[in-house]
Amino acid sequence: MAVETRHALSSPPPIMKMMRGIFTVKGDLDMSKKNMLSLGVFVLFLFAVVSLSMADDIKQRMKERLPVIVQMKQQGLVGENSKGYLEYVTSARPNPQIVDAENSDRKKVYSIIAKQQGATIDKVEQLRALQIVQKAAKGEFLQKADGTWYQK
Repeated sequence: MAVETRHALSSPPPIMKMMRGIFTVKGDLDMSKKNMLSLGVFVLFLFAVVSLSMADDIKQRMKERLPVIVQMKQQGLVGENSKGYLEYVTSARPNPQIVDAENSDRKKVYSIIAKQQGATIDKVEQLRALQIVQKAAKGEFLQKADGTWYQK
């Protein structure tokens, strides 16, 4: 009995295996290179559409939270940390759901940007933190890279 061995790279990725059953023509189980390319383009297009839709949803949620966040910054309750996220600067922790949701959405946005730019999320976080520092209003709390807080 012969045993067939294949290199891991020669077998199609799981998504392609799954899609074979959907995109077969007249019972033919082998997808042509043209069909595989078309499927790849379709998957990329679908990802882009979902990303844009997700980005619109995130943008809307962030816009809705902004007045509360601005108020919390003005009250000195939260500041912007050195990675581009909100962080409490006092022992008082009002509206934790707002801070958590904002940071979660920021993480999603940073991840999308990192993928689009071929960068790491850490790099995107650092660059965004620098932008936030430049745009911060007087009196807002900001965190230095060493972890210390200061007011602009």
